Amino acid sequence: MRRLILAHGDKGGTGKTQAAQSTAAAYRMAGRPLLLIDGDAKNPGLHRAFDGKPDEVLRINVRKPEGIDKLFEAFLETTCDVLVDLPAGGSDMTARLVGGGTDEGSFDIETLFAQINARLTILFVLDQGRDSVVALNEELHIMPKTVTDWIIVRNHRLVDQPFDRFEKWAARADLSHATILDMPRLDRKVIELMIDAKSNLAELPNLETATAIAKLRGQSALRIWSAELRKAGLLDG
Repeated sequence: MRRLILAHGDKGGTGKTQAAQSTAAAYRMAGRPLLLIDGDAKNPGLHRAFDGKPDEVLRINVRKPEGIDKLFEAFLETTCDVLVDLPAGGSDMTARLVGGGTDEGSFDIETLFAQINARLTILFVLDQGRDSVVALNEELHIMPKTVTDWIIVRNHRLVDQPFDRFEKWAARADLSHATILDMPRLDRKVIELMIDAKSNLAELPNLETATAIAKLRGQSALRIWSAELRKAGLLDG
């Protein structure tokens, strides 16, 4: 069963691009094929880190109806899982997946994915702020449960701040259909090194500009994140 994986967070700065890049690196290290689509027209971080290594990363502006059509054309044509890094405001795109599906950029994803035996996986990245929890709550109530798998990612980049808002909300919400993962904090120097080199965690061990410590920290982060993804069933099989 193929998956359309959306790296989502709605607001900017939650770490969804880091989650998308780490997920792409984990698939690569596991030898799993994955088509990458960068949906962020202004800050295409997934494209910079993975394009041409070895395959093309498609750049598609999913904020526009014609971009959503291109995304689904790519998904329907491939035989492997597809990972899309959504831009800030990604809920504008997901809202188009639950309409009637008759207009440009609109899809009845529940009917479509039931017909083609596919799953929608939303990798929703949270920080410790209120806005990301509000956005998650809204998305959970909109997307069809019959074809949607939810992976909620707590980004621990702010190590001194607990996820109090999320935990209080989660105590009241029904998250029985969701998997909660923890994305480890990665040394900012390692992140900046990869940005400067237009590189990613899978390439870091062979990157000449990376120090031994940077390589060790990158390998640890990738190993931990791969284990988290296996909890959600993304790297099984």
